Amino acid sequence: MAMTLGSEPRLAQLLRGTPYPVRQALLGTAYLLVPRRLPNLVPLAFLTLRGLPTLRRPSLPDLARILDRPDGLCGFAGPIGVAELLEGYRRGAFVMSHIGPLKWWAPRHRMVLFFDQARIEKGTRRLLRNGKYRVTMDAAFDAVVSACAAPRGSNPLTWITPRIKSLFRRAHQEGHAHSVEVWDGERLVAGAYGLAVGRVFFTESQFHAVRDGSKLAFAVLNRHLQAWGFALNDGKHVTRYLADCGMQPITRTEFSSATETFGFSPGRVGRWQVEPGLLDGGWEPGESGGLTLQDVLPGGSQCPFSVTDLLAQERSNTW
Repeated sequence: MAMTLGSEPRLAQLLRGTPYPVRQALLGTAYLLVPRRLPNLVPLAFLTLRGLPTLRRPSLPDLARILDRPDGLCGFAGPIGVAELLEGYRRGAFVMSHIGPLKWWAPRHRMVLFFDQARIEKGTRRLLRNGKYRVTMDAAFDAVVSACAAPRGSNPLTWITPRIKSLFRRAHQEGHAHSVEVWDGERLVAGAYGLAVGRVFFTESQFHAVRDGSKLAFAVLNRHLQAWGFALNDGKHVTRYLADCGMQPITRTEFSSATETFGFSPGRVGRWQVEPGLLDGGWEPGESGGLTLQDVLPGGSQCPFSVTDLLAQERSNTW
């Protein structure tokens, strides 16, 4: 999900007026120097020296060399294209970088949704029933990504950089990246986007300009994914918001096993469209068929930590 940082509003206003590369470099450096991240600088420096010779060519994640600090960093991506993006995600990694080279990450714990475990709040069901907002898919991909990348709060730092936008735009053009849009008339008021790899969906980011807008987009997305035979929806990092939607933490090993099994399954490539029959407020995730947690992870997850436990620990930091 898109990340933002808190800082002094006056500083943020000043930086918003500076050229993008300068602003991103300054804010990214400040992000690195937050005291709790300082212990990660030494291993990051070693990885940088080791990876310098590969920066000019596309590279896939090496899960045999994952770092514990920073959690899940497993190499530089270089100038990857759509083929490498899909292969890296099949291996259980994702790309992200606030500053410096594009990096591959595979944290120790991943927040995922098994569709039979999804939770739909009353307010979201109400929006589905009353049709206050119009919901579409793949109708405004670039606009959704730009809205997700826009500054939030008092600081304009974002990991959705021009490189990320360009890469996912190409993936969208080839039928692999998709968006969900929520409209109030002709105004885009909420949405989400992500990557479909086989029968695994990776939610990259969401945004909303109206109350419960992103929850509406997420519910519509997940209902379609369940109906279309997807195995899970990945949310990457542990957050309370994702837990409220029904996501739960699983281990890196479990996640990689799932992507190896379902990431190579025949997928749904091409432009997506909303199916009107899947827009009502009567969705009961546990009674709607499709793959379940037990189908994906027989016996359930062996992750020993709850969401509360993981939020109380040092959180993952992606740079």
